Amino acid sequence: PALDARDSGISTVATAPLIERPGQKIGPYKLLQKIGEGGFGVVFMAEQSQPVARKVALKIIKLGMDTRQVVARFEQERQALALMDHPHIAKVLDAGATATGRPYFVMELCHGEPITQYCDAHRLSIPQRLALFRQVCAAVQHAHLKGVIHRDLKPSNILVSTEEGEPFVRVIDF
Repeated sequence: PALDARDSGISTVATAPLIERPGQKIGPYKLLQKIGEGGFGVVFMAEQSQPVARKVALKIIKLGMDTRQVVARFEQERQALALMDHPHIAKVLDAGATATGRPYFVMELCHGEPITQYCDAHRLSIPQRLALFRQVCAAVQHAHLKGVIHRDLKPSNILVSTEEGEPFVRVIDF
């Protein structure tokens, strides 16, 4: 009789890694380095080469956190971010699932430093700090108009960089 691969003990399916590491690929994205970790997700800087070459932030549910409730909350975050289109909110670019079925989403990679560190390092005056705070308020208001509430608004989730010589806020991690 013919040998059946199912009976041979030889796996015909490549096994996916259980823990993501730099150098691995998830879809079209190559993981470069871990840049953050929250309650149920891990964020990597990743590189996309097709259809465009760019660096992105890829957020994936942590191994063991992929319960129905957490996956539902993760999907809700992904949908909420996809609805928003505001210059001071990180944009969602893509979404998918790993080979093991854990969902991920890809956002623009935002550079900068936490708002409090930026203000202190640049010795901003009260009016300058309030100008940054107005940017944060505009982003939060946009989210609220879309029915989204940021559950973890804190300095490390409000990044400030310099664009065209001016401080520019990005709210991340909704």
